Amino acid sequence: MSEHPNVNPARESYDAIAKGDLDYMRDQLLADDVVFHVPGRGSLAGDHSGKEAVLSYLAKLAQSTGSTLRYDPDAFIADDEQVAVLLRIRGTRDGRILDERGVHVFRVADGKITERWSFPYDSYVIDDFFS
Repeated sequence: MSEHPNVNPARESYDAIAKGDLDYMRDQLLADDVVFHVPGRGSLAGDHSGKEAVLSYLAKLAQSTGSTLRYDPDAFIADDEQVAVLLRIRGTRDGRILDERGVHVFRVADGKITERWSFPYDSYVIDDFFS
């Protein structure tokens, strides 16, 4: 059974983040009105609306972790509108190690990411890591 085509933008977003290729994210993967929904109470939490806000959020993640943050997908579940990704999130920051699991849910339209929701297993771990 072949993979649903909506998996491609989600998978490619993780590759682009790992490479620090935010230009590819902007030009190829994100819809103009994209929104990333980030839970928690930290400075990076909230809704990041529009390409520039999402790219700024991703740049802050990279900067705060010395570009060590990695999303390692374990499984993709997709249909014609959504992609759920079971993943492991790893990184280092100020001598601390992040090794957390979670779920990202993407909404995809016309091959572009229009929304992403983040659901960490333990949002307190994420808040502490980025505080």
